[in-house]
Amino acid sequence: MEEFLFKMIRLFIDDNNYDFSNRKYLVDILKPFYPIENLKKYNLQNTPFKIVDSVFKSDYFLLPLTWNYYLEKKKISNVIEIIEKAKCNGKKILIWVSGDYYLDLPESENVIGLYSSPYKSLHLGSSIALPVIIKDPLHFLSLNKIQIKEYSKIPSIGFCGHTDINLIPSIFKTALLIYKRIKFALKIDCNYAGPITPPTLIRSKILKKIEKINKIKTSFIRRRSYQGGEIKNTEAFQLLKKDFYNNIIDNQYTLCIRGTGNFSARFYETLALGRIPIFINTNCVLPFDNIINWQRHIVFIEYDELDQLEEKIINFHKSHNFNSFLRLQEENRSLWKTYFNFEGFMDELIKFLENNLCVTSND
Repeated sequence: MEEFLFKMIRLFIDDNNYDFSNRKYLVDILKPFYPIENLKKYNLQNTPFKIVDSVFKSDYFLLPLTWNYYLEKKKISNVIEIIEKAKCNGKKILIWVSGDYYLDLPESENVIGLYSSPYKSLHLGSSIALPVIIKDPLHFLSLNKIQIKEYSKIPSIGFCGHTDINLIPSIFKTALLIYKRIKFALKIDCNYAGPITPPTLIRSKILKKIEKINKIKTSFIRRRSYQGGEIKNTEAFQLLKKDFYNNIIDNQYTLCIRGTGNFSARFYETLALGRIPIFINTNCVLPFDNIINWQRHIVFIEYDELDQLEEKIINFHKSHNFNSFLRLQEENRSLWKTYFNFEGFMDELIKFLENNLCVTSND
């Protein structure tokens, strides 16, 4: 691993009550360092972050557990105090929001929110959209490089995942989402669940729409439940996972649309395998959209442009030839390695925080 070319970011944690029994709430940048043996697991040899014991030595405050934890444990007042202390010392504070649902953070100009499930229309202030960090699928498949898919006149599109086979589950899911939205509107629940149309129903409709396009070859595997209903780490689950990855590899494009959260893990798996996501934008914020020209790497389709689905897919495919299509697959794999594995994301997060410090110091 190359050495970091920027200075180490110094973080101050003003919360002495956190412990690692709450590891599921531990923020992403701390997970590789507690215990320290995890560095190897995360493919890191050192840390670009240093936890300091004094606010005066720090660059940023850090909330060690996600905002979800403080909400669930009713410790909001504790966080408000920490935010105010950071503000009084002229420091910004990093706060993670994890999980499938969007949560509002306390309003303060010194808060930088890091969101797993952001909505563009709700994405206010200083914030970062988090990628889904996945293990390299090439390792799972025992491959040492991506399998290049040659250009063809007719594009092939794959999908393997949970969809609603009929309307009965969709009706129940819609009722549940309406209930959640009512609770959110009445401020009974702080979790914003998104639109009332179930993502699994949206997937079903889009898959049917694509299957009707005779200029496209499709390979769709529809599952009746999330991850086929299998328990992780079982032999049956491993077989399903292999089918999932092979479906991506065997096709040039993969349909990527949100699940329960307003993001798609499949999107990053597709990039990692050197394939091209067909991304349906449901009010999303893609990570590093200020420095990545996403339109170059993916088929980007707004949700309200689904009537142009065929045109956008065909035009994107026709914009390439044999050589440029091969390059795009290599570039997408490189994009994932640079920005979206854990090491790459750490590098880019450090650059963002470094730039933020420079801007702050010049104000």
